Amino acid sequence: MDDLGKKQRDYAVYLPAVSSFYTKQLDKICNKVPEKSRVPAGFEYGNEGLDFFKNEQSYYHYPYGLYSAGHAHLDIAKSHADEPMIQDRDRNTVKVLLGDSGGFQIATGVMKMDWANAKDPNDPARTAICEKILRWLEHTADWSMTLDIPAFAAVEPLSSKTGLTEFSDTLDISLLNLDYFVRNRVPGATKFLNVLSGTDESTSKEWYDAVKHFSDPSFCAEGYGEASRALEGYAFAGINMKDLSCVLNRILDLRADGLLAGKDWIHFLGTGKLQWACFLTAIQRQLRLHDNPNITLSFDAASPFVNTAYGQTYAHNFFEPGKFGYFMDRAFDQQALVGSQLPAPFGHSPVMERLVMGDLCTMDAGAQDKNGNFKFSEGQPLTDKEGKPKLDDKGEQLYAERDSTTWDTQTYLYYMGHSVYNHITAVQEANRLADVENTREAVDFTQWKKPLKKNSKAGEVSPYVPVNIFLFRNFVETVLDPATTNAREIIANNKEFLTHLSMGGEDDGTKEEVLESFFEF
Repeated sequence: MDDLGKKQRDYAVYLPAVSSFYTKQLDKICNKVPEKSRVPAGFEYGNEGLDFFKNEQSYYHYPYGLYSAGHAHLDIAKSHADEPMIQDRDRNTVKVLLGDSGGFQIATGVMKMDWANAKDPNDPARTAICEKILRWLEHTADWSMTLDIPAFAAVEPLSSKTGLTEFSDTLDISLLNLDYFVRNRVPGATKFLNVLSGTDESTSKEWYDAVKHFSDPSFCAEGYGEASRALEGYAFAGINMKDLSCVLNRILDLRADGLLAGKDWIHFLGTGKLQWACFLTAIQRQLRLHDNPNITLSFDAASPFVNTAYGQTYAHNFFEPGKFGYFMDRAFDQQALVGSQLPAPFGHSPVMERLVMGDLCTMDAGAQDKNGNFKFSEGQPLTDKEGKPKLDDKGEQLYAERDSTTWDTQTYLYYMGHSVYNHITAVQEANRLADVENTREAVDFTQWKKPLKKNSKAGEVSPYVPVNIFLFRNFVETVLDPATTNAREIIANNKEFLTHLSMGGEDDGTKEEVLESFFEF
């Protein structure tokens, strides 16, 4: 078994944002209806081996992950019954499960809130949501996020649904939620991350100034009676997880306010770019050197699960100047491969190396899926579940425009398990290469020039690693050194450089998409 936790070293930690579909369906085929499930011949540990949290009898082990209250069973008994991968994990071998509080799902309507009364400190609907999420997080997670309302809830198309129209509306509700969490938490049950959000530098700073006190033990001792109620870490959200100027300015704020000491975790929400894995490693090393030797930076991405919904899979990773990421393309889904004993491609992963194509392509024309719908080949006349012809508005026979998918539920699980492995190894390989190649040639961030053309290789010094990774490492070694007295001035003077590196400023070749509904697949 490949134990990826042993390869983590001092890198920023990637947390797979585990889909509820993966956890619940894995439990279903392994525990609830195993007699209706299939087990590939190459799976010596059965389908149970797809639980990568296990460090024995699994196809690979990774001791980190993120799971969201926004998709979980908040009824703890039901969560234990249907999500044993999460609730029954061995907490001695799974180092960190981070619980997301579900603010995104509340803002988008997946979880319901009484928006008309949400700004009322005594609103029973809002406090009921806070209570349910708080108890689930305390029961489930090692580290957890407080419940913020993302700023995009106050802009269209969500504003017309939430009734929120100003940034201050989202901050006000978030502050009420923070008060509830700090006032009602059980200290020690889980460690909480104070969410720092915003939409630009100004609102990022406004949000920070409003919430920072909840991380101050003195403030919590005076206001809530116990210093132990202070929040133990931070989650960078909104502009703070994609704009490097904001990231560095907020870190300098935390240092200036004495709020890094004893704060052992900073998480960056929804950050899947491989270059950012190296950027965050560079920041983490400087914070460990100068502020807190125990601090860890982490980041999550749901890409391995989300892209499967598009019928895509991770094919390979690429490490080149200007292109540093993972290649995803259309997965295999051909009726000609049903029953095939051809070995599955992408055998670099311990999931795919155990499969043949017939394990992935399982339903031929004429088969019925779990809902009773028939599968068809291109050009075949369509029928309903009872075998009656499907007709158009004119009463004429309808025909299949393309072959039906050959995938069943388990196919999705196999592609997901493979893709999680690929994403983790991509992050670790990116950091390994960055460390090795950093010895090749010294760089100076002051010499950076914006490329004249996209994917230009001008100024590159490594055949494997984009020079921007080395330049940023050099930059944070200067800016985060306490001996640098003009750090904010350096950040301001290098805004173009940091914007180029930030999300939206440069395309590193990594495809990041979000399909929220897939988590309820």
